This record gives sequence, structure tokens and C-alpha cells, in this order.
Amino acid sequence: MQFLFGPVPSRRLGLSLGINIIPHKVCNFNCVYCEVGRTTNLINDRRSFYNPDEIEKDFRENYKRMGRFDFVTFSGSGEPTLNKDIGRLIKYVKSFNVAKIAVLTNGSLLNLTDVQEDLMDADVIIPSLDAANQESFRKINRPHVSLKIDEIINGIKEFRDKFKGEVWLEVLFVKSLNDSQKDIEDLKRAVKFINPHKFQIGTIDRPPAEENIKKLTNEELMRVYSELKDLNAELIKPFSEKNMDFHEFLELSIAKMVSIRPCSKEELMSVFGAGDEDITRILNRLLKEGKISQRVYEGKAFIVKK
Repeated sequence: MQFLFGPVPSRRLGLSLGINIIPHKVCNFNCVYCEVGRTTNLINDRRSFYNPDEIEKDFRENYKRMGRFDFVTFSGSGEPTLNKDIGRLIKYVKSFNVAKIAVLTNGSLLNLTDVQEDLMDADVIIPSLDAANQESFRKINRPHVSLKIDEIINGIKEFRDKFKGEVWLEVLFVKSLNDSQKDIEDLKRAVKFINPHKFQIGTIDRPPAEENIKKLTNEELMRVYSELKDLNAELIKPFSEKNMDFHEFLELSIAKMVSIRPCSKEELMSVFGAGDEDITRILNRLLKEGKISQRVYEGKAFIVKK
């Protein structure tokens, strides 16, 4: 499987079968908190990165092996709307009628007509909006120089008004970067303007791209939530279900998953429905072979690709 990964335990989507249609760390943002690491190819033009026939073949030949999943999600190692084949791929996956389709996006290209058209067959679009003023936007998302936050906000609003599915807006708060009173007031205005179907907030819970980046404490997050609750803000909750039906070879699946996102041992046990002894044995072997490493963030150990 070159393009499929998971199913991943998602705090928003339950069990999400991912399709990664972007090469590793090709993005128009270089977010300080990104769990996949720093952007190595900062671009802002849409391209065909892979032969779409190969992505379709990967899905067609493997989706039945993946067990139960609630969503098929276009996400992964970079910004998926940079791939100009995403519209074709959404239509192809939708034709199988096996799950709802979501797209995780930074929202930066939703002002483009071709991107809007490409996403119309999805069920849920989840754009991020970590800052609603240009100064904080530059600090936390470190975008391509051509991107302006006002244009992005207008683009999300325009898409939301045209889209027949649901738009869930997500904000990830980082200590001292986008949690000031000004940031919150600017965000309030933007959320009211966009009027998303859902408005979800959270903070970092996995190792970020930059070492000095800190999550909000529970008290700090609740302070922000209290400021935003009148906008029907939801706190993103942890995932707790188990995928007992996952049929792919366990070791290969674990290596694939942690190459996409850091996972704790407990999360691996949960998503694969495996016991501590089996997961520990596999992790020890992968560590010994130098395929993975362990990283501690905020006192919690995560398994990451080495």
C-alpha cells in the first residue's frame, strides 16, 4: 500500500482510513506544531504529484482489507488540495459507497474556483484556522509568502456557502502564539463570519515540528473555551474505540501508521485491537532494526518513524 494508511483513530472522525496524495512535507504552510515535521518543500501551486490511476488502484485493491472505518479521509503528509487530481479521486472513492469522505485542509486554497469544484463531492471538509490576523498567522502557520489570512477567511466563507456537505472549522491553540485576547477576539469575528457547521478547538497532543512549542494547560484551554463557547465551540475529545477487524499484517501496519503520525503504545493497542505483549514485541523489534524511535512530549512517550 503506497497511498493508504490506517485506519487512524481520529478525535473528530472516529476510525479514519487515510489516503495520502501529497509527497512527504509538501505544503504551503510550515506549521510550528505539525506532527509530521517541518515542511521541506514550501509551494503554493497545484500539481499532479502521482499518477491518479495508481492511487485508485491502491484503494480498489486494499480497502476491503482495512476492516471497519467510518470515513475515508484525504490527508497525510502535506496539504491535499495542492494535488490537482483530488476532485477525480474523491469521485472515484465515493463511487464505492463504503464510507463518508472527509478532507483535512489548511483552508488556504478554498478561495480558488477549481479547488471549490474539486471538493464538492466530499461529505465533510475540515479547514483549520489557527489565527485570524496576519501577524499570528505568520507565527504559527509560517505560510507561503503569497498567502494572506483575510483572503483565506473569505475563501472558507465562500466555500461554506456553496458546499452541500458540512464544514467543520478547527483551531489548534499553541501557548503564547495564538491565545492572546486579541487573537481570540479576531477569531470570534472570523468564526461568526464563516458560520461553520461545527467549530472545534484543541491544543497540541503529539510531538510538534519545533522543540520549544508548548501546549495549553487544561486551565488555559478552558479559559479559551469559555471565551468561545457562545459560538458553540466544541472541545476535541480523545479517541477511545477499538478497531477489532483490522486484517493487515500487524507489524507492517504499525510501521506504516507511525510514519504518518506519532502514536503512543496505548493508541496502537487500541486501533489494532492488540494486547500489550504483542505490541511491545513488535515495537522492540522495530526499535532494534532502527525503523522507529521513541520521543517523549509533555511526559508522554510516542513512537515515531526514525
